[in-house]
Amino acid sequence: MTTQLRQNTPSWTFFNARPTPPASGNRIPHAVEGDQVAELRFYGTSIPASIQQEDLARLEPKQWLSDNLCTFYCYEAGNAYLKGAPGRAKDLVVLHARTWHLANWTHGFPKNVRVKGAIPTLEHKYVAFPGNDSETHFFLCIIIFPRDLLLEFNPSGPVRTTALILNSLQQLPPSNPKEKVRSILFRLSEGRPLRDKELARVKVLHPLMPQQPNGYDCGLYPGHFLSVFLGAPEAFTAHILGEKTIEGAVDEIWNHSRIRYARQNLKDLVLASSEIQQAAFDFNTDVPLPVS
Repeated sequence: MTTQLRQNTPSWTFFNARPTPPASGNRIPHAVEGDQVAELRFYGTSIPASIQQEDLARLEPKQWLSDNLCTFYCYEAGNAYLKGAPGRAKDLVVLHARTWHLANWTHGFPKNVRVKGAIPTLEHKYVAFPGNDSETHFFLCIIIFPRDLLLEFNPSGPVRTTALILNSLQQLPPSNPKEKVRSILFRLSEGRPLRDKELARVKVLHPLMPQQPNGYDCGLYPGHFLSVFLGAPEAFTAHILGEKTIEGAVDEIWNHSRIRYARQNLKDLVLASSEIQQAAFDFNTDVPLPVS
């Protein structure tokens, strides 16, 4: 069985949702809270992607992105998906790049990755986040069907929970991904009972993905991969699991040619966000002027 995406599904969530550049002509953001110039959250998450003044230089060509810039891209792709797919808020959670090192979070970081009142993480169909295992290379992790592991929802049925590692440099895979994913799932359960035996057997798949032609664009690929995946998540899930193949070469399936626009698109989004934040700051007349 094969699937043809181009005729029946939306294309590239992030690309379709990208706003026009700021109209004011102010292309140099001013710091509005210390060195912070922009901030973005995925709906219901507790940890923002906070862009600092020093991060802006990383948006220039041939620069390696920070974890916040990489997360900003993924958050925007996820938010664009929710805006374009009404009624599917229960499908998706996008988390910060720090999630890959969730076991190392101590004081200074919230224990819960979702805000009070939001649907708990593992009750969603897809949990996605960029990861950086060695502080040298970003990849995207998507955990599909995590709800199957929750004992209260699935006490005895089949468990389909699988982690997908979408990696633009196959020669730099994360180390011990199965152990890492099991630890992340356990912590994201927030103490709720899991199917322990099935948790120990959760699969981690490394599908064939487009490969970056350089050593500095890896931070752009998690957001790009997530955006393409969210264009037709069920079809891509079936494709990666080998249940129903999508026709075409790997680069064509994952719209690799559009990665050339990703850096400028991300830069436009950060600058637009910075202007919104600056306008909100200026509107608050109770904020005292800086002391000279």
